Amino acid sequence: MRIGVIFGVSELANPKEFEGKASRFLSSLAQEHEVEGGFFITTKADFREARESLDFSKVDVILLYPLTGGTENALKEFGVFRRPIIIFGDPYNNSLAAGIELREYLRERLIPSSLVKSPEELRAALLGYEDEMETWNRFLRMRLGLIGRVSPWLINERFELPYTRISLRKFYEYYESIGEEEGIEAVREVVERAAGVREPVERDLTTAGRVYVAIERILKDYKLDGFTIGCFDLIGKIGGTPCLALAMFNTRGIPAACEGELNSLLGMMIVRRFFGKPSFMGNVADYGRNYLILAHCTAPLLGRYVLRSHFESGKGVGVGVELPPGRASLFKIRGRKAVVAGVKVIGVEKSEFRCRTQVKLEVEDAGDFVDGTAGNHHLLAYVDGEVLADLLSELSFEVMLY
Repeated sequence: MRIGVIFGVSELANPKEFEGKASRFLSSLAQEHEVEGGFFITTKADFREARESLDFSKVDVILLYPLTGGTENALKEFGVFRRPIIIFGDPYNNSLAAGIELREYLRERLIPSSLVKSPEELRAALLGYEDEMETWNRFLRMRLGLIGRVSPWLINERFELPYTRISLRKFYEYYESIGEEEGIEAVREVVERAAGVREPVERDLTTAGRVYVAIERILKDYKLDGFTIGCFDLIGKIGGTPCLALAMFNTRGIPAACEGELNSLLGMMIVRRFFGKPSFMGNVADYGRNYLILAHCTAPLLGRYVLRSHFESGKGVGVGVELPPGRASLFKIRGRKAVVAGVKVIGVEKSEFRCRTQVKLEVEDAGDFVDGTAGNHHLLAYVDGEVLADLLSELSFEVMLY
């Protein structure tokens, strides 16, 4: 295993006093592993020098050893490399105190982080990471994108993971470069397979196709694995929405979330990467003792579907999909917390006073679930709830399973 090692020493301490301890630590570690680095870090300037000397994104594990307290700000910078991190603390010079603070900072950013205080614990932690390396790589290497902005009504949205931001100005540059013929051709097959087209006219379908092609080119140019888009901002500018484009991307295996919500995108990415399934992102529209209705204007095209307008604006192209019956999971991610319920898809609804795709779920004690969940948008995925909850726990989420 390739390990990148960093020692932290505060500005109040003399690094020379710790050179012997650091040397012995490195020598012991090198007997079993490929060790790189060994830099002493005091300031963020030291961090920048270290990253120029060694690409820490290429190591298997980063090992941080705060030799003193007061090193948290410099050492936390190594979280940017998105690698599993082990923090070694000892009982002296406030080493453990700094390690606890670092561990929580990193865990809040969903970076696997363990604190150990002995060579035996360190050896066990390294073995544990080695066993789960494939899982962590699949999670930590994800490239997420936000096109536009997070919708302002998502007042609980909090997101600490790295993502690429693409401005709406840049999106419009891509959009304007795409002709009408290319736009209508992009959605032709989806339109032909639809069970019906109600409100949208050819101009709406053409706009939806141009949106799809613009996003497709953005994904390629920015090398993104999935994206979310601040969709409502498009309505006034182009008179359309990306609902159909999102449905098409989710159907073909590219996670795509609406309203600029990054937490929902992250959940979609996890389900796609680890289960090979798409997710339906929806609003809680209603619930009763043992049922819940989820609704939104975009959904993966997993069943019979009708092309409609976007519900709130009456513009663009939304989709009303009859999602198939079966066992599934209903879940919500917000920051480090996740709420998961095993559910059963039992039917579809077709109210004209809700978003176009409406699915009815059998949820035991639905009121308790709604009372304990972490915000509005939820994801529905055809995966086992307990298996999903176990995976999320493994990925450092704090999971509540209903």
